[in-house]
Amino acid sequence: MVPGFALIILEGWIFWLVQRDLGTAKFVGKTELSGGGEVISRGIYARMRNPRYVGSFLAILGACFLAGTAALWIVAALWALLMRVAIAMEEREMRARFGESYLEYCQRVPRFVPH
Repeated sequence: MVPGFALIILEGWIFWLVQRDLGTAKFVGKTELSGGGEVISRGIYARMRNPRYVGSFLAILGACFLAGTAALWIVAALWALLMRVAIAMEEREMRARFGESYLEYCQRVPRFVPH
């Protein structure tokens, strides 16, 4: 149970860092929906490119440890697959929107696991 709760608490901390670093409008996607925005490379986004996905996956893993059911582990595997597809689509959009600045950011900052 301890690993499960620890992963869920870690997800909460990541969630808080993302909201702190993005601000409310960017956190809920308002900037992206209006077609504006910038490549954020400060705070947690200086350490990993996809903290929202990392956090949600950690919470799912925490739930897997707490529940201990095969069905939930299957959900976690499916989530990981869908997450990779969504990230690929988002990265394609970011490359088109921000060009070289996004490519440089990708070279400096890993997708999931901080250096």
